[in-house]
Amino acid sequence: MLEYLDSVDAVKQWLLSFGGWTPFIYFLFQILQVIIAPLPGGTTTLVGGALFGWIKGFLLSEAGIMIGTAAAFGIAKKLGRPVILKWVPSKWTDKLDSIRDSRLNMVLFLIFLFPGFPDDIFCYLAGLTKMNFKSFMLIALLGRTPGFLMTTLMGAGIMQDNPVRLVIVLGLYGIFAGVLIFNKKRMETYLENSKKRKGDHS
Repeated sequence: MLEYLDSVDAVKQWLLSFGGWTPFIYFLFQILQVIIAPLPGGTTTLVGGALFGWIKGFLLSEAGIMIGTAAAFGIAKKLGRPVILKWVPSKWTDKLDSIRDSRLNMVLFLIFLFPGFPDDIFCYLAGLTKMNFKSFMLIALLGRTPGFLMTTLMGAGIMQDNPVRLVIVLGLYGIFAGVLIFNKKRMETYLENSKKRKGDHS
C-alpha cells in the first residue's frame, strides 16, 4: 500500500513540474499508459482527480484513455496476430480464443468493468478478433467509465462525502450498461428488420 501511495505522489509531483503544460502532459500520459507504459491506469486517474478536480480530471482521463484504447485496437488490427502474440502472455490469448463469438461482447465488457483484469492487454487482443471498431469502442466506453469516475472521485476526495450513494449509482450504471451490451445483437437485428419492413412498404 505504501508503495502504491508513493507512486501516486511521485506521479503527481512529476506532472506538476510541467507547470502550465500539466493538463496536456497528463492527457498525453493517459494515452500512452494504455499503449506502452506499465503504470496502472488507476494510479494516473487517481492523480487526475487530485490535481484537476473530479470533472476536469474525469474528462481528461476518459478522453486520453479512450484514445489510447482505440489506438491499441487499431495497432493490433494493423500488425496482426503474429506480432501481437510475441509480447502478450499466452495465457490471455488462450482464454480469448476459448470465448465464443456470441459471448465476446459481454466478456470484454466485464473485463473493462471490474478491476484486476489486464484490460489494456485486451484492447490489443480484441483487435485480433472479428469485432468491429464501433462495437469495441462502445463496450470499452461503457465498461471503463464507472471505474474512471469512481477513481477520479476518490482522488478528488468526494468519495468521502457519501460513498454508499456513489456505489449505488455506479452499480446501477453497470447493470444498465451490461444489459445494453448483452442485448446489443438483438437490438441490431430488430433495427435491421425494421429497415427491411420499411423498405418493403415503400
